[in-house]
Amino acid sequence: MGKDAVKIAFVGCGGIHWPHLHGYLEIPEKARVVACCDVHKPFAQASAEKAGGAKVYTDWRKMLDSEEIDAVDICLPHHLHHPCILDSAKRKKHILCEKPLCLNLKEAREIKAAVRKAGVTFMSAHNQLFDPIIQRAKRMVDEGLIGKVFYLRTQDCFYLDRLANEGRKGMGWRGDVQKQGGGELIDTGYHPSYLLLYLAGARAVEVHAVLGNFLGALQAEDTAAVSVAFENGAIGQILTSWAFQNPMGAHQIHFIGSKGQLYGSHKDLYFLPSGFSAPAHIHVEGPNAFRTEVEHFADCIRERRKPLPDLQQAVDVLELILKATKKVR
Repeated sequence: MGKDAVKIAFVGCGGIHWPHLHGYLEIPEKARVVACCDVHKPFAQASAEKAGGAKVYTDWRKMLDSEEIDAVDICLPHHLHHPCILDSAKRKKHILCEKPLCLNLKEAREIKAAVRKAGVTFMSAHNQLFDPIIQRAKRMVDEGLIGKVFYLRTQDCFYLDRLANEGRKGMGWRGDVQKQGGGELIDTGYHPSYLLLYLAGARAVEVHAVLGNFLGALQAEDTAAVSVAFENGAIGQILTSWAFQNPMGAHQIHFIGSKGQLYGSHKDLYFLPSGFSAPAHIHVEGPNAFRTEVEHFADCIRERRKPLPDLQQAVDVLELILKATKKVR
């Protein structure tokens, strides 16, 4: 489409759309939010005002028919991803969609066919891939600094007060397994799942999981421990929970290889070569991951490039989660 600013429309203006919007506002030369849609009109109005006077809609199909839109940023409840993606692809709009891709592999196949037919750019909103610490760790591993990777681990755990105090009612649509598509693993657990696959750089060939419902409030798990065997021989593990905090001393990512270990969280990485007793500390600064994510989306459209978190990555992550929860069909 050339170098003009991409005209963006939001579908869903709830909490997660705000960091996306703030990111777009930092790159006006590359992207401009021109429309905001939410069934709760005040949400769309608030978003449109912040965007600087975007058009307001409550029906995404009416909005998609606008000639002013190049791309959609989908921030809807999980069960609405599939129909909105299909409607957007049918109208040849480029698509950035929040995780998860959809609820099952049948929907995923339909999405792949629609996107391929439309010839549009599809990007999954795997925002943590753009964290500076993740990109630095990936480069270090790919450069061979820890040798052959034997083991890698990712985690994302926290105590979810509203689930503990209010039960399923406090979770809104996330408390409905038919809309959520499962429990914690397809929600917060989606982040360490896509990180594991991305950092491994290999195909998952075997998946096992132990699931827990420690708070007892959900129709599905609130905690998951997942083990993954990769095609290259590496072993991967994911720990994710809404029932407890991250284990003391553990890190967001951890690699063990033939030449040493690499681990870290937030903005701090630690590299421990084999034979050394103390790690080197690497402090990693960089731009906000959401800003980098939406800029990458705009750049991929403008330059006709393949996104880092592309459609196949989204399908692979969904398949891993469905295998872990035994919902593949």
